[in-house]
Amino acid sequence: MNVRRINWVTAIFLIVTPLVALVWGALHVAFIGVHAVEIGLFAFFFAATSLSITAGYHRLFAHRAYDCRRLVKAAYLLFGAASFQHSVLSWASDHRRHHRNIDADGDPYNIRRGFFFAHIGWLLVNDHKPERFGNVRDLEADPLIRLQHRFYLPLAVGVGFGVPLAIGAAFGHPWGCLLWAGVVRTVVGHHTTFLVNSLAHTLGARPYTLAVSARDSVVTALLTFGEGYHNFHHRFAADYRNGVRRYQWDPTKWWIHGLSMLGWAWNLRRVPRERIVAAQLECDVQRVLLRWRDRSEQATAQVRQRIGELAALVERTAARLGDIERERAGVRHSWGDERRRQLQRLRGELRSARLEFRAARSRWRATLTELQREPLPQLA
Repeated sequence: MNVRRINWVTAIFLIVTPLVALVWGALHVAFIGVHAVEIGLFAFFFAATSLSITAGYHRLFAHRAYDCRRLVKAAYLLFGAASFQHSVLSWASDHRRHHRNIDADGDPYNIRRGFFFAHIGWLLVNDHKPERFGNVRDLEADPLIRLQHRFYLPLAVGVGFGVPLAIGAAFGHPWGCLLWAGVVRTVVGHHTTFLVNSLAHTLGARPYTLAVSARDSVVTALLTFGEGYHNFHHRFAADYRNGVRRYQWDPTKWWIHGLSMLGWAWNLRRVPRERIVAAQLECDVQRVLLRWRDRSEQATAQVRQRIGELAALVERTAARLGDIERERAGVRHSWGDERRRQLQRLRGELRSARLEFRAARSRWRATLTELQREPLPQLA
């Protein structure tokens, strides 16, 4: 590698901090031990900085998936700086270019260049981005974001290292708190975030789009505060959720929803159920037709007809269910006896619509299983 291409400041920081964390951490455990205040402060700073990246830098600033109070935004900016992942302008600019050019030359952390490059290698070189912010003009218009960008370094050092040191001093454990809540937390936070660029494009399934390398994996989600449902995210980037199902592990989604319940966040953007189902059906059809692509036109046409009618049924039931869910959400904001009557009516319709949708989807899955197991006709 040409040494002129190396981003020396970032490279030294990303190499030195893990070494310091490893050596200092081992010595500290061996000779001093770990105190409860150090563990508690590590947990707080790790959660605060991680959510500032996932809920703040990513879903709020890069994708404008919701709106929030300026106090929440200011907290994201402070603890986001403390994560040592650059300013919002720099982070969001890179991320928007990633979405626009995914798996292509314009992708700053292109997985096609290898797992190591996507994970950390792109940060070690200077050729991945000039300091241009033409794609984040909306963010530049915010004075708080401009202020964070201007004073990013003192904010990062002050909040990321200075505050843990000061809190630790107040409890009689300054160096232990600096170690765990400062240095170790920074290293762990870096690599959990970097996994979204590497592991989330390597491990898992692609249920919503086959056009990109992004994948859904509960393993990645567990390691990244819910950012592991990456195939869904790349298909529906403006949705405030990554784990679209209620049971999917997405603490960032729950955090944003919690803010909305308090009135501190609003305009939470959600993709309609029928669009999500349509994306899943599209991927399923593509997989089936890929298996039958070399067969006769007659055989392929029969398969198309067989799955086309059933796919249309699934889409219709999903659309009906989505309409009722949206109507119920609107009625919930009304008042009086009419509200109670409407909700009672909608509960019955919702149960019926859910049963219809589940039945149609079960038929769809059974048909797909049959087509996957069915012997292919011989080539002419």
